[in-house]
Formats: sequence, C-alpha cells, structure tokens
Amino acid sequence: MSILEIIKRPFIILWKIYFFIWFLISMIIVYPMFLFLFGKKKRYKTAFKLKKIWSWFLSLITGVVLIRHGTKNFPEPPYVLVSNHSSYFDIILIYPLVPDYFTIIGKAEIMNWPLFNIFFTKGMNIPVDRRKRKSGHDAYLRSVEELKKGNSMVLFPEGTIPVDVPNMRRFKNGAFKLAIEQQVPIVPVTFTQNYKRLENGGFLKAPASPGLAHAIVHPPIETKGMTEKDIVDLRDQVFEIIQKAIPKR
Repeated sequence: MSILEIIKRPFIILWKIYFFIWFLISMIIVYPMFLFLFGKKKRYKTAFKLKKIWSWFLSLITGVVLIRHGTKNFPEPPYVLVSNHSSYFDIILIYPLVPDYFTIIGKAEIMNWPLFNIFFTKGMNIPVDRRKRKSGHDAYLRSVEELKKGNSMVLFPEGTIPVDVPNMRRFKNGAFKLAIEQQVPIVPVTFTQNYKRLENGGFLKAPASPGLAHAIVHPPIETKGMTEKDIVDLRDQVFEIIQKAIPKR
C-alpha cells in the first residue's frame, strides 16, 4: 500500500459513513410514503416518481453528480435497457437517468437488505434467484407482462458486480431473449465511473469518493425480425458496445 493510499483511507471511510447515514435518514423519511404507495398497483407510477426524487436527492447530498450522455437515444417505450454493473450506485443512478417508467430485475439477495428491499418485496420490481429455475421462469413471465403493458425493463446482464471492476463479466442471455421474443429495442448503457464512487469489496478496503458519475446511453438496437438464433450475436454486440465506452483503469 502506497503512502497516498494510507493518507486517503480515513477520508474514504468518513465519506462512506456520511453516505450510509444519509441513505438511512432519507430512506426512513420516505419509507412510510412508499408503504402507502405500494398498497395498490395503480400507485406504482407515483412511487416510481418518488424514487426518482429520492435517488436524485441521495446522490446530490452525498456529492455524486450524474452526467448524462446520449439521452436523446432513448426510444419510445417499451424497451429493454441493459447496463454494466460496477457499483451499488448503478441501482440508484438508473432512476434519474431513465425518463420512462421501468421495472428492474434484481438478484434475490436484495430481499434481505433492510429498508431498500421494499422495492422488491412489494411487487414494484422483480427479484430472481438464479439458482432456481422456477424463479427465473417466473421473473421472465412477469417481464413479458410489463413489456406488454408498455413498461420498459432494466436488467444488469452480468448478474452481479464483478470483483475486478471495471472489467465486465460475461452477459447472460435473458435480457436479449426477452427483447427478441417481444420485438422491442435493446438500449445499451455504460456507467463509466460508478465503481470509483462506491466500489464493491468491503467497507474498509474498497475505494469510494464523491465526484462525477458518467452514464452513456448508446443508440438503441432494433430487434424486429430477429429470432432466437440471433440471441448470442445480439448479446455479444451489446457487450462490445458497453465495454468499449469504459475507460481503462
């Protein structure tokens, strides 16, 4: 460990404490409102707007500024948005980034997170346990329902945060199968620096800091006319588009 890293370590820990304090305070304030709004499905879109406000406030108060690139590339919904997954901040910043109502598929472990799990336990978003085939099948059917209602889907096809970010893990096929079968566009998104804001890897060891968080919205890829045979090619094409926009560490 360098002298600079030793000097920076206390500041990193202090900022993390500051972030988690504001996360808890803000969630405790809005939690009763979410409980009420999640009481009926017709209130989900109001809850969605509240979450966008909460996400914007949390990032602003903790000094993380989202810089959006290519937002004109968003097509009319519904669409399937896929992004690299380099930080827990991805889930927070996706809300102020995307202009349209959407549903997220997230790993089942989120159900065990205090406070934040309300977004998955109350039915607004879709938890999936990838170890269980039925869970994956149910999540897929629910995603189809959302798209048919005109709602977009957001997926992180790596499935989890890689240990060697910003390098990416191989994408799973689900998002691309979904887009092709429902004939809706794929919208690739690259978060270029979220791992610098809050990296996965332990409270004391992992780097973290306030600063800029760049998000690049790439041109949508139409899937009309594609078939199941095109899933792998589409997956690899999107992987390359997202990966090329990530600066080398």
